Amino acid sequence: MIARHMTFLLLTAGACTCQAEQDPDKLLKEMLASFKEQKVQVDAKQGTVTIPVVVNPPQDPIEYLLIHRRGKKHEAVFWTETKPSVLNAALLMIGLERGKNATYEEKDPAPTLEEIQNGADPLIVTPPKGKPFWMTVRWTGDDDKPVEHCVEDLLLDLTTRKPMGACRWVYLGGRMAQLYKGDPEVYIADFEGNLISVCYLTPDNHLATMVHERARDDQNWWTTDLVPEPGTKVEFVFHSKKSKLHEAREQRLKAEAEKAKAGKGKPDKAKTDKG
Repeated sequence: MIARHMTFLLLTAGACTCQAEQDPDKLLKEMLASFKEQKVQVDAKQGTVTIPVVVNPPQDPIEYLLIHRRGKKHEAVFWTETKPSVLNAALLMIGLERGKNATYEEKDPAPTLEEIQNGADPLIVTPPKGKPFWMTVRWTGDDDKPVEHCVEDLLLDLTTRKPMGACRWVYLGGRMAQLYKGDPEVYIADFEGNLISVCYLTPDNHLATMVHERARDDQNWWTTDLVPEPGTKVEFVFHSKKSKLHEAREQRLKAEAEKAKAGKGKPDKAKTDKG
């Protein structure tokens, strides 16, 4: 099934001219040639896909962690020259499984105008669902030593004014559709260029999305000081298995949460002294 899906995507991308069931060896050869041309590195054993990206200077709050160069640069952290459909085929090769995008449903009965003005949400939002994957970004630091971070540590939560806390990423796979009535279907991400969103966006033309309690808000995200200078060339790594960096990050967040909880439980020293 994965091989057939990759064949279909590569055919739509103009990267493959063979049929998998007729000549699987030729498919694999053409697919690997396409990966090389698009600078996509696949490590099936480690379950990673690595592509070259460039740090982007956004002008507006972040909606996309990653875009193609033709995507929405005014609200993205990184951009790449790698063709979205070829990247998508590589992600399928390491076993990413398509999840379900966020859905919206109007409340019935609808909240009153006064309730909405007081903060009531007129919609029922169901977050994306699916098997998670992970992402890291790496580059060479000023001291010529390798640097690598979880992407979550590169995103600033404007609500808390801290780096993003716990979240998940769900693979969507993009979609095929007609650009114009009567035309053949195309892989939409190849034309729009928007790849990884940090907020809930429909339809699911992009390859993946974040799952977070504030992902409904498209004005909530910025970049942290860990992000290199705009124009810096870095490597963007997709992981089908939880990376060691993410395991360490989870432990750090857990320790921070426990410390904060313990701190809240302690009596206020000033009040105790007065008493």
